[in-house]
Amino acid sequence: MIKFSELKKGDRIMHSHLGTSPAVSGYIMESPKQGRGVKSTILVDVKGSEVGMFDEIGSIYSNQIMEVERDGSWIRVDQNELNPMTVFPNFMLKAYSS
Repeated sequence: MIKFSELKKGDRIMHSHLGTSPAVSGYIMESPKQGRGVKSTILVDVKGSEVGMFDEIGSIYSNQIMEVERDGSWIRVDQNELNPMTVFPNFMLKAYSS
């Protein structure tokens, strides 16, 4: 697992922002760690064309980021730094992995 604060600009991620069953990829456009803490929303280049929607750049909630690609493999993002009430539901992660 990788900590959420270790994500950086340019990372390729998988997220659930569009609410689609196959997760959608995107690229982080700004660092989630700025100032004294981590941000609750970050700017991402969302690749909606993977599921028949439009590609766009916009803000997504930090708790919607599931995985990050590092060295050619996908690593789960540990979201314990975020507010525990807004962490991505475990049942959604189980649905994604099957």
